[in-house]
Amino acid sequence: MKKNKLRVIQISGFRGILSAIFIVACLIAGFVGFPAIVLEHGWNKLADITGTIPYINMFQGLILWGILAVSYMIINRKQRYLSVFEPKPRNPKEIRDIINEIKSQSAALKKEAPQSVKTQEEKEEEKEVV
Repeated sequence: MKKNKLRVIQISGFRGILSAIFIVACLIAGFVGFPAIVLEHGWNKLADITGTIPYINMFQGLILWGILAVSYMIINRKQRYLSVFEPKPRNPKEIRDIINEIKSQSAALKKEAPQSVKTQEEKEEEKEVV
């Protein structure tokens, strides 16, 4: 039995490779480089104010960002922010039940709608009649 595989990313040609490199570089700059620069400047501003702690450079700001990120992940270990799983296949009875539930909810919504407001289907029916 052949499994269906979903293609999420398809890179074709030299332009595709350049675009992928650009996207990865922007993600690294946004999620790694920028916070490191902000932490470096914040630390150095604190060093100016207090005069008791040494200045740090960009690499040390990057290490500080890594320490803070890993510490945050350790503290919030129980929460999962990203998980990858394969959804379980549904049998035909479950699918029919879901479809019937959706139909009953849409029928209930049509009954609750005010009479002065016409649905899109009613408007299309009126156009066909004319």
